[in-house]
Amino acid sequence: MSSAVDPMDLIEYDGYVELPARSTAFMYGIGHYEDGPCAFDYDPWAHAEILDLPVVFRDDLPDPSMVACYSAEHEAIFVRTNLHADVERCAIAHEIVHFEYNDVGTDDLQEERADRIAARRLIRPRRLEELSVVTGDPAVVALELHVTEKIMRVFMRMVRQGRISRYA
Repeated sequence: MSSAVDPMDLIEYDGYVELPARSTAFMYGIGHYEDGPCAFDYDPWAHAEILDLPVVFRDDLPDPSMVACYSAEHEAIFVRTNLHADVERCAIAHEIVHFEYNDVGTDDLQEERADRIAARRLIRPRRLEELSVVTGDPAVVALELHVTEKIMRVFMRMVRQGRISRYA
């Protein structure tokens, strides 16, 4: 279950975003990858709002196979309409990374970086730990975490490579 954060309640200081002092809650994956019981799941829509980055839904993307793209010219993310919610969530998270790094054009290294960072933000170690007692099937875990199987594979590849700990 995802916990939505009202972006109007968020404050930022020194690159760290969290809720006001009345709460110790923070959104996982923004500013750091610290996980804990007070962390909210990463919400790409709230993150886009914090960044003042418009997310525009339209079907006339440059390539018919695209589900989303970041336009540096328009400083906006364009997302195809009628996507499955998990696909939309992952696509927006991926495109936010392109915005953050001011990526222009298509480059395999930029795409891989965007996938890795999106996977780190979207998959909380605490959730993996909770699900590990229920199933070891990555497809089922991806479904429960509301991520695509591609994002789940990217995360598991980083674990196998030792780039991150599964339950870090």
